[in-house]
Amino acid sequence: MDQGRRYTNAERIVGITARTAHLVAAGTYLGGLLLGVPEERLRLWRRLVAGTGAALLASEAAHSPNWPHQVRGIVALGHAALLPATQAPAPVAKAAAVVAVVTGSLGTHAPKAIRRWSVLERREVP
Repeated sequence: MDQGRRYTNAERIVGITARTAHLVAAGTYLGGLLLGVPEERLRLWRRLVAGTGAALLASEAAHSPNWPHQVRGIVALGHAALLPATQAPAPVAKAAAVVAVVTGSLGTHAPKAIRRWSVLERREVP
C-alpha cells in the first residue's frame, strides 16, 4: 500500500468492483468487435467500458499524488486514450481494443518497482 496508508474495506470493495466490472465490460466489448457484432449492439458495452474505466482511473489515482507521473498512471492514461480508436474502421478498432487489453494487463501486472517509477523524479516513488 502506498506510503504506508491502509485502505478501508469500502475503498478496497470499490476498487475491486470497478476493476471486475471493467474487465467484464471490456472483455464483452472486445469479443463483440472481434466477432463482428454490429456497433449498435456494442454501444452499451462501449459505454460501460468508458464508465467503469473512469471509475477505475479515479480509484487508482487516489492511491498516490505521484500517480500521474508514475509508469502506472501514464500506462493507464495511454490505455484509456485508446478507446476512441475503437470507433475507427474495423481493422483499426480491433487492433486498438487488443492493444488496450495488452497495455491494461501489462500495466496492472508489472513489478511494483516499474509501476511506481516516476518519469519526473527518475526513481521509484510511493
